[in-house]
Amino acid sequence: MNTQHQKLTQLLEENAISEEDFAYCLGIEPAQAIRLCLGKKALTPKLARQIEQTFSKPAYWLDEAQTQTMTNGPSFDLFG
Repeated sequence: MNTQHQKLTQLLEENAISEEDFAYCLGIEPAQAIRLCLGKKALTPKLARQIEQTFSKPAYWLDEAQTQTMTNGPSFDLFG
């Protein structure tokens, strides 16, 4: 199972952006984005939902506990 920081790293690779670009997309400080991507800072539920909406991921995609209990439901990822 992917952890949040692994999913964030995947997200950056999929979109070919740096942590700094990621920060600007979300309106957060680059240092905060780096800590999030390295797994040194936990995501708040509000920021997780914002990331999912900004990058067109399904709701609760970043929630580890939620994704472990999810079944094969609809996916909103256009490229996956």
